[in-house]
Amino acid sequence: MSLLRKVNLEVQKYRLKRRSRQISFDLLKASILLGTVGGLAVAMIWTYAFVLSSPYFRIRETVVRGCKELTEKDVLAVAALPPGTNLLACNLEKTARAIRRNPWIREVFVGRELPDRIVIEVRERQPIAVLKHADGLFLVDREGLLFKRLEGMDDIDLPVLTGSEGSPETERALFGQSLALLDFLGRTQTFPSPAEVSEVHRDTVMGLSLFTTNGLCLKLGFDGFETKLQRLAAVLEDLEKRNQRAGLTSIDLSNPAKVNVRRRGGVQTVAPPAAPKGLKT
Repeated sequence: MSLLRKVNLEVQKYRLKRRSRQISFDLLKASILLGTVGGLAVAMIWTYAFVLSSPYFRIRETVVRGCKELTEKDVLAVAALPPGTNLLACNLEKTARAIRRNPWIREVFVGRELPDRIVIEVRERQPIAVLKHADGLFLVDREGLLFKRLEGMDDIDLPVLTGSEGSPETERALFGQSLALLDFLGRTQTFPSPAEVSEVHRDTVMGLSLFTTNGLCLKLGFDGFETKLQRLAAVLEDLEKRNQRAGLTSIDLSNPAKVNVRRRGGVQTVAPPAAPKGLKT
């Protein structure tokens, strides 16, 4: 065997030894890495199981904020959090979904306060009126949503929306105007206040008529409610000065050119109070 061939064989043997050592080293590193990862995984699983079973994180207090119509007990009943539930194991979204099923709830936020407290923040719907419908009475919020059928247990004292059996377009328009009117009354000091309104009647021919709790009917028509109610204040002031406010049954403000005042003794027509000198009969 030639010298050159011997040298080549020795070189190949050396290369094989180096490769085998490198492979063994790589296998050792992989084994250490896998062992480390496996150990960490086991440690994490054990820690997770320990935390979930630890009494330190058991819910000891549930705080409910924002209730007005509902009570804290009502919210906790629908939240359905079992006693002794672990704070970290609690499904907050599931709890929030359960609370949203209550028709009074508009929005709800559920959060954790470590180590043992759940905080529930609710925002309730704000009813502005009761709609009289063929199917019954329904609470209406400021956005015009019929969110709940009125029941005997509901302690509600709100204006009732009645009337209107026209086309869907007319019905929607009058319904929206009724809510806008009540919202205006709630934002201003204009007479009557929402607490003094017993009914808002919607009519496809006559428009809106407002009834106060003392039996006074205010006929407002279809538009310009703010201006008409400002005119009403001047009319009432003038009638007060004349000592003629007693016995009023209705005031028709639908015609911008005149105001018809009806009392038990008959009808009086007055001009709109545009001039500072007062009203004329």
